[in-house]
Amino acid sequence: MNRVTNFFLISIFIFALINFISNDISKETEKEYQSNSDLPTNTTIYKENIELKISKFIEKNNIKEATEQLIAKDKEYRSKFIVDLEKDLMQLNKELVFLIKQNQYAEFSNRFGGIKGIYLNGYHFNNKNKMDLINSVLENTNVNTLVIDVKTDNGHILFETDSQLAIEMNNVRSKFDKNSIQKLKNDKDLYLIGRVVVFQDPLFANKYPGEAVYDTGKNTIYSQDGQYFIDPTSEKAQNYIIDISKEACELGFDEIQFDYIRYPDSNYKYMKFQDENTYENRIKNINSFLGLAKLEINSVGCFLSADVFGFILTNKYDGGIGQNLETIIQNLDFISPMVYPSHYNSGSFGFQNPNRNPYGVISAALQDALDRDVQAFKLRPFLQGFWHTNLEVRENIRAAEDKGLGWLIWNVSSSYNLEYFSKIDS
Repeated sequence: MNRVTNFFLISIFIFALINFISNDISKETEKEYQSNSDLPTNTTIYKENIELKISKFIEKNNIKEATEQLIAKDKEYRSKFIVDLEKDLMQLNKELVFLIKQNQYAEFSNRFGGIKGIYLNGYHFNNKNKMDLINSVLENTNVNTLVIDVKTDNGHILFETDSQLAIEMNNVRSKFDKNSIQKLKNDKDLYLIGRVVVFQDPLFANKYPGEAVYDTGKNTIYSQDGQYFIDPTSEKAQNYIIDISKEACELGFDEIQFDYIRYPDSNYKYMKFQDENTYENRIKNINSFLGLAKLEINSVGCFLSADVFGFILTNKYDGGIGQNLETIIQNLDFISPMVYPSHYNSGSFGFQNPNRNPYGVISAALQDALDRDVQAFKLRPFLQGFWHTNLEVRENIRAAEDKGLGWLIWNVSSSYNLEYFSKIDS
């Protein structure tokens, strides 16, 4: 509003100045004309006097310079106003795009009674046997969502990308494109989530060792059981992840889900990071990246979620990995804690054998999150689809649904029994 006000005030001032000059000259001219009333009517003195007066008035009052300055200022304001207006319109467009996505999500979730999803290993996208099984689940059960790898644990990108870094790493292993993603989504009426592995990337760490976590004990980049971690402060890695994620959104994914959005889960004392490895730095670095990524990814009409350790629902700190519930939830649209009963120690939540008590373990873990004021619509747990019987998987799902939550099932080989899920009425 200030830019508009300034523009009009300048215009009014210039108009008033011109009017003032005209009036002043008119008065002087009238006096001059009267004092020369005895001259012949065809004299040219009147004209010459006006021109002379205008010239002297402008020179005396520095009007020309002031006018030029005002005109230049006016042009500057006009130019800045247009540039700022374009920026405002672009930002408004981004907000409208995301608002439309939010409305679409609400409609989809209400229509199907929430998100009910399974993980599809991206390498299996063109595997007929695997896809036949997945299609059978989609056609015969209440599953309405797929989580599909976009960027894998191996550092591979599973579509043809424009990323220069991906080209340098030769890491594209194309399994799908926009047409195949759109066809799957529309034919099955699905919600699609693109899984992006973030700070665990062997190809990136080895190609750009200066961006990786360093092992001062071995004088090489850090490796943890074959996993290689990027330093979370790496701007090169952050921009790469954001660019890949936005491209995936353009393919037709509705949501990007970050995995390995953390520091290495290790007490190894020789790990070296760009910032000192403290609780405050870990929390700051993880969340500053998430905040930036969320803005960028939301701007192209995608949600941002993260796959996180289940223990953060109960533990008030970060477990040394930079994942703290209260801070991370502020920078995500949804959170998917891995509340796998098999991952809890004996005695957790009072169960000597947590893996054999999925309903009790998952209910207790999710309640811890709700008790810490996590909004239910943001909480969408990853449940255990491995090492469990059909009944135990159903108990996983029942625990989530009894809390009024959506859910996702994890099985790394994309193997699911129809008996896990509620059947669709014929």
